[in-house]
Amino acid sequence: MRASVVIPCRNAERTVADSVRSAFEQTDAPLEVLVVDDASTDASADAARRAGARVIESRSRRNAGGARNVGIAAAKGDAFAFLDADAVAPRDWLERARRTFERDPGIVAVGGRIANGRPGRWGELDWFLNHSEWIRAGRPGPRKNIPTMGIVYRRDAVGDVRFPETNSGEDTAFALAVLSRGGRLWYDPEIVLTHRHERLDPEAFREKQVACGRTIYLTRMKLDRPGKALVRWPALLFLFPHLWVTVARMARAGYALRAVALFPWLMAGEVHRIRGFFEARKDRAAEVHTSRREESPEVIEGGEFSHREESPRSNRAEELRDAGARAQRGIRRSVEAYSPSRAPVAKRDPERASATREETA
Repeated sequence: MRASVVIPCRNAERTVADSVRSAFEQTDAPLEVLVVDDASTDASADAARRAGARVIESRSRRNAGGARNVGIAAAKGDAFAFLDADAVAPRDWLERARRTFERDPGIVAVGGRIANGRPGRWGELDWFLNHSEWIRAGRPGPRKNIPTMGIVYRRDAVGDVRFPETNSGEDTAFALAVLSRGGRLWYDPEIVLTHRHERLDPEAFREKQVACGRTIYLTRMKLDRPGKALVRWPALLFLFPHLWVTVARMARAGYALRAVALFPWLMAGEVHRIRGFFEARKDRAAEVHTSRREESPEVIEGGEFSHREESPRSNRAEELRDAGARAQRGIRRSVEAYSPSRAPVAKRDPERASATREETA
């Protein structure tokens, strides 16, 4: 297996060099290490070059998904080894992936579990809330999704599949698209990636959880993922399903006491996620409303109207407006017909009208 390591990078000056070095230190040496700099505003590109990577700089934001697509287009290997710019791979990462591919041609990708590389409250909270599914060793086996923090895909399995150019659920969409072509994703708990993120303060923690809430809405709306019912019945979020799943996973992994100690902050994180979910839902509703307005009649030059095909609902609304206008005209005619002080009375009986004027005088 000749692997091209692809590292998407956005403002990771302090961590990307360690990621690059961990790629070069593999027991199975990679064919190349590519860092795709996603329009960083710091010195990420220089740090990656000093560590030995080939750097591809993007002049405009492509997000994590788009940066990986740039790496796919430039890669020469027969396998794509995706590694995050804040993750450190174990030395046998590529070797274990190669052995798995050789053992079973039906496996299209190999990934592993995630270890916390940032001790302390905020580092632990990020690890537990965002990666609780991958903190426990468990048993090796097929999975429907594995994070792209450190995963190796066969090139021929990927084919023309590409990542959505976003930071929201792009790895899930990519994995499902690859699986639709056939094959399995394989989870190897002996591959342990160390996550060394920079979200180490309350503000960064809040922003990350809000972003996760948005991702939950977008992925459940578009993809077949657990929790899809939340899109239809969002009130279920206030039962905090993800919180209880996270606490249960922590307990099974031997972190029950940490779950108790961190519970207030875990709860706060869930509240931020719910906020992000409803923000994304609101944005989606605004998009739908805008698209419906674009389908309504538009005024064109000369004051005429250009009508598009109308929905049954708009036809019904027009019928109701017409009926209301007819009713108002009927009321006005009735008032005019029965009011003795209005001009139409004189037309009906001129003599009576004249007599009325004389009596009044």
